Amino acid sequence: MNPTQPILVKRYAATRLYNTSEARYVSLGELRAWKARGIAFEVREAETGEDVSRVVLA
Repeated sequence: MNPTQPILVKRYAATRLYNTSEARYVSLGELRAWKARGIAFEVREAETGEDVSRVVLA
């Protein structure tokens, strides 16, 4: 993982969230903890590549 790049999380069907840098699924709670700790990440729809970070965290 490049520390200057945000962590890429892909959202799949049924709101499954996949952390591509660690090759594992993550929970919404983990994403909220990352946000609280200031860890940069973005959530993208797996099929379209659309940035859905705000939608997921809403």
